Amino acid sequence: MDEETRLRRAWFRGYRLGDVELAIARATLAREQAQHELAVTKSRVAAMESEISELHRRVDASRRRDLELTTALDEMRERRDQLERSADAHAKQVVADAEQRSAALRTEGLKQVGALQQQVEELLGLRAGLSSSLKQAVQDVTDSLDRLAAAPARAPEQAQEQAPVQERHEDEEQEEQLPDLRDDVDPRFTRWSGETES
Repeated sequence: MDEETRLRRAWFRGYRLGDVELAIARATLAREQAQHELAVTKSRVAAMESEISELHRRVDASRRRDLELTTALDEMRERRDQLERSADAHAKQVVADAEQRSAALRTEGLKQVGALQQQVEELLGLRAGLSSSLKQAVQDVTDSLDRLAAAPARAPEQAQEQAPVQERHEDEEQEEQLPDLRDDVDPRFTRWSGETES
């Protein structure tokens, strides 16, 4: 014990009252100071515990939020993947439908082109036949007009041609009526008669 807290003995017995009271006062003061410091420490500990609890609460909330965000992000990724798969499938279906439609339209177009080409060929054939028929008809009309134009002019010629023919018939009839005198002709004149006939 130091000099300040040392108790001095009295003359008869025990310690001096002043020293005892001073020691008690000092001990009480130290105890009160210790209690005050303990209370302050307890309050600090309580504050620190409260702060730690708040930090734990915040950490737990942050973890829950991170978990929720992770779950939402996973759900969004799954949704995105599903949408991408659906979009890819729809795009492939659209492309397949478009290709099928294009092939059908191409086939139909080729059929129509073939039908139109056949119709054009038939029309060309009809045109050629019609042109030939028109040419033949024009030729027939021209020939008919030529015959009609030549008919009045040929009528006198036919009459003149019929007259010598009629005279020739008459001469032949007269020759048939005359007696055949060739048998009475001298054979010496036969050669001359033959040359005359030739």
